[in-house]
Amino acid sequence: MKGPPLPPFVQVPAPVTELVVRRFANEVHVSFTLPTGNQDGTEPADLVRVDVYALTTQPRIPADRTLDLEEFEESATLVASVAVRPLQPQVGLEGADLIEDPADPRPALGSPVAVSESLTAAALVPVDPWAAERDDEEDEEDEEDEEQQRPTRRVIVPLTPRPSPGPLQRQYMVVGLSSRGDAVESATRIAVPLVDSPEPPPAPAVTYTADVINITWAPAPGARSAVQAPAISTSSVTPPATPPATSSVTPPATSSVTPPATPPATPPATSGTAATPPTVLAQPVLVSRPIVEWPPPSRYEVFEVVNPEDGPLTLPLNATPLSTRSYADRRVEFGVSRCYAVRTLDVVGGLDVRSELSLQTCVILADTFSPAAPEGLTAVGSEGAISLIWQPNDEQDLAGYLVLRGVPPGETLQPLTPAPVPENTYRDTTAEPGVRYVYAVRAVDTATPPNVSPLSGQAEDAAR
Repeated sequence: MKGPPLPPFVQVPAPVTELVVRRFANEVHVSFTLPTGNQDGTEPADLVRVDVYALTTQPRIPADRTLDLEEFEESATLVASVAVRPLQPQVGLEGADLIEDPADPRPALGSPVAVSESLTAAALVPVDPWAAERDDEEDEEDEEDEEQQRPTRRVIVPLTPRPSPGPLQRQYMVVGLSSRGDAVESATRIAVPLVDSPEPPPAPAVTYTADVINITWAPAPGARSAVQAPAISTSSVTPPATPPATSSVTPPATSSVTPPATPPATPPATSGTAATPPTVLAQPVLVSRPIVEWPPPSRYEVFEVVNPEDGPLTLPLNATPLSTRSYADRRVEFGVSRCYAVRTLDVVGGLDVRSELSLQTCVILADTFSPAAPEGLTAVGSEGAISLIWQPNDEQDLAGYLVLRGVPPGETLQPLTPAPVPENTYRDTTAEPGVRYVYAVRAVDTATPPNVSPLSGQAEDAAR
């Protein structure tokens, strides 16, 4: 087709998604998901490498602008560079779809990636990318002052404390690179504060029932407590209607001194003149305002430690940080060993700082819980037998029921069935006609050794 030349068709990969940066004591873990397509919606993504950068800065210096991608890369440290698994065409099929090589250890498009960085002494040194820029501005100001030769004036500045710049922060950014070298950064840059991490709590205590595993722990050393100031309601403050009376205080009378009579509260009304009510001054209402902003209280995260090497990279069991020191895990599976550990989470400058993992507590979930005693046992005598029926139990691991029989009064009940019967009915064909028997039932589960329930209520009858 004839026409003006068109610009080359360039595919730029989409930025990484699900970027999460977490600090665990002196380790920072960066996790994200590789894109599957390009920014124009085409697939697969033209992505060959992903670089993770980190930069330590002093916040609010300066606060007028942020670094662009090129400036950030020049000043930051390259934490990790992750090569992406390329797609290969199918062998022997011309024009076929691209496939992945499963033997390639590199991450594929759309897969999650996690890298970590240790906060060494070099990582704690702040970098000032704007130093040269500020020096140039100061030099220009000095030159203007010399040219104008303004007279020196004495300026009185009020003595005020300088605002605190806040703790150092380390910002993390993920950059994806295409086969043509086009760079695209992540949608956000996430920072972590470089302060001392909180202390972990002691090893948790683990108890369990047939339905839930309860994890509790003591407060971490130096944990922050919640502080709440009482609300002041101005509607409840009512000024007094009249000033306090002083008539109850009377000086002692003596024989030589007589106290004067108390004057009336209001002058007597004269004819044709209305009495003027006394003027009441409203009491001022004092409203206190906080002068100290208390930091948020410490919170906690519960982890199941499956592999100590992968423990910090796993997500906590609780979806949101816990303000209470307990957690209920309802994944009860008998015969399985579970290990739990807890982290302390503090908020510093609006950013989360986590402690190291506490000492872990392991428990093997053993089924030592007996079924409930069967209810509603009824005995009905018939010709040469006695039929029993009772309400079925609802335990999921129920193996059956044991039937016991005895002769009243006072004889001990003996097992009538050598093995548990699966149904909630039983027909005793060994009963002698005319003999009155007493029956009871126990429930049995499938545990090893089996757990047996208490005796049910008794029922009596005789065969005809």
